[in-house]
Amino acid sequence: MIKVITGYEIKKDNSEEVLILHINYDEEFSLEFFRGKRRKNTKEWVTEYIKDEKINWNGNKIVLMIGGVALGTLVMLGTPSHPDQPNYTYVSDIAIPLVEEKAVPEKENTEIEKVNKEESSFSNHKVEKNVVNEKDSKHQAYSQETNNLSSTIEETNSQNTSLPTEKEVTLHRKDGSILTLAMNDYLIGVVASEMPASFPLEALKAQSVVARTYALKRIENGQQLTDTVSTQVYKDNNQLREEWQENFDIYYNKIKLAVTSTDHITIKYQGDYIDAVYHSTSNGKTEDAVHVWGNSIPYLKSVESNWDKNSSSYLRTEEKELNIILDLLGIDLQNENNIEILSRNESGRVLAVKIGNQNYSGVELRNLLGLRSTDFDIEVQDNKVIFTTRGYGHGVGMSQYGAKGMAENGYNYQQILRHYYQGISISTE
Repeated sequence: MIKVITGYEIKKDNSEEVLILHINYDEEFSLEFFRGKRRKNTKEWVTEYIKDEKINWNGNKIVLMIGGVALGTLVMLGTPSHPDQPNYTYVSDIAIPLVEEKAVPEKENTEIEKVNKEESSFSNHKVEKNVVNEKDSKHQAYSQETNNLSSTIEETNSQNTSLPTEKEVTLHRKDGSILTLAMNDYLIGVVASEMPASFPLEALKAQSVVARTYALKRIENGQQLTDTVSTQVYKDNNQLREEWQENFDIYYNKIKLAVTSTDHITIKYQGDYIDAVYHSTSNGKTEDAVHVWGNSIPYLKSVESNWDKNSSSYLRTEEKELNIILDLLGIDLQNENNIEILSRNESGRVLAVKIGNQNYSGVELRNLLGLRSTDFDIEVQDNKVIFTTRGYGHGVGMSQYGAKGMAENGYNYQQILRHYYQGISISTE
């Protein structure tokens, strides 16, 4: 049973307390609550929740929030004739235009990223993207509703004068062009490229904060931002329309909500932006940065991430020709049995491998051979080397599939970020 209201806060408005109710936004709630099957109106949901939670507050105003955006206000008038049936009325009745988002199968990306380029820039490993293969004409009927959602977000943000001015981003594209974008426009293109839009909203919000922090850190250090894996992948609206086709409005507005509802929020450690690195899938634990880049970083330590093991991206088997590997490494191997994993670290990833008379670190071998992860097993059969890998990416920082699993289990974006980055502060930039 999906919870329509996921939590509440009580805040002061002058001398009056205001009850803030957080409305759930995900695919299942959209289907259950807003696809013509709405068995209760908003006031009934609110009344039932307040009764069940036994909420008492010194006021009569209720604000409905979704993803940090205020969508409507209820006021309780006078004394209710029955304590179980308060007399609520709207003072601003803003429709909540959530839409159905059809679940689509993930299509695995079999391309190996250029790991050495990516990691030398202290960047992320691109998440494997889902591709929409099915058409659903009902989505077109919901396009206007998602546009209304965008308008609601823009109106709410424009009224919030307490936020600092939005930064601009200079983006160097691989075609040689240079764009100047508002930060949020840039982030929409990044989040849409780096994380599947089908992921839960809280995971997309975590990715938004990570991407913003990553960009601001590079800008602060005088470094360029590109639209490739050398920094963060970015796709413009034309590229996203081509990728998402008839689902563009649905996916675009979902990602825009994730970005704007976390507007100006960043991750810092002791007052400085963190190196907000991330990866697709861990092996069940994230990696300590010291094993990848040689530097011990307090907020980039190994943490549990068992959610990743349920991902289709978790386990892979790759075959490579033994002779090609030996030529690539410049090794003359007399005996196939002279390939051995010597040691692993506390996260289970390979520290040292011996091939013939040469020793390699797990990171070196992964970079040289384009392996998906440094957690691998090696088997030699019939002049072929079989690598079984667990996880995808360098393993440091936030796991994107781990964030997905956490969000599906009820964690919010701040809890996700605090889990993957230790000892951090989350605040407005």
